[in-house]
Amino acid sequence: MKIGVALGAGSAKGLAHIGALQALEENGIKPDIIVGTSIGAVIGGAYASGMGLEEIERVALSIKRGTVKKILPHRLSLRSLVSQERVKTFFKNTFKDKKIEELPLPFGCIAADIFTGEEVRLTKGPLVEAMLASSAIPGFFPVVEAQDKFLTDGGLVNPIPVSLAKGLGADFVIGVNVITKERRNLRPATKDNEDESFVERMKRALRRFIEGEQDTPPNMIVAFLSAIDIMEEQILYSKLRLNPPDIFIHIDTSGFSWKEYYRARELIKKGREVSLKIMDYIKYMVDSFK
Repeated sequence: MKIGVALGAGSAKGLAHIGALQALEENGIKPDIIVGTSIGAVIGGAYASGMGLEEIERVALSIKRGTVKKILPHRLSLRSLVSQERVKTFFKNTFKDKKIEELPLPFGCIAADIFTGEEVRLTKGPLVEAMLASSAIPGFFPVVEAQDKFLTDGGLVNPIPVSLAKGLGADFVIGVNVITKERRNLRPATKDNEDESFVERMKRALRRFIEGEQDTPPNMIVAFLSAIDIMEEQILYSKLRLNPPDIFIHIDTSGFSWKEYYRARELIKKGREVSLKIMDYIKYMVDSFK
């Protein structure tokens, strides 16, 4: 029996996937196939490449509050709000020129064709290219040109790719979900400086977003990305009705923001604790299926 693990989208909240994988490994459940979408593609790709969970956790914990701010562009671009070059360089340094079809563990991830809206399965070719395409939040990161298509975040079409795991040969699929809407209380609006130019206001709003301030109403970037979260959640449950996993691990991340990568320790702990709570059931289901 081949066990597949499907890791879902969710930006920073997806760091909880590391904890879920830790809990599974600690109980003797190692995936034969791993797939992912968006942040799930990044963590799944790292795991499939042979990186141990300790190393993946170490990298996640190295992200500090100011780290995310460093990707703030020096100038506004019509292609995207944030350059992908720093992320691409890090991936290249870590994974070199590895090809998906040459990885120790079968892996695949999902991206979306930005023009047709079609689901694109990335199961061969450069690992780094696939990770960048699957996690390219539209408008925020630039689209990625691959397979003669322009690709963007796979969460728009298949947030937890259970169908891909089955397509790669998994007999039993464990799906891990971290998509939970962030809950925030309404706060009084603050007045913008009327003397600022549009560009200055954009830069200030983007800086406020990157630095993670919570005491202001959502600017257009936060509103846009929150809208994507809502859309992905609706798509998720529609997809799961058609292709339900054999086990569904839902990690409630409502206390976290999608941009809080610096809270990796808390998110990993949350993913591990939730998975351990249902581990007896997971092991029973796995054993029953054999």
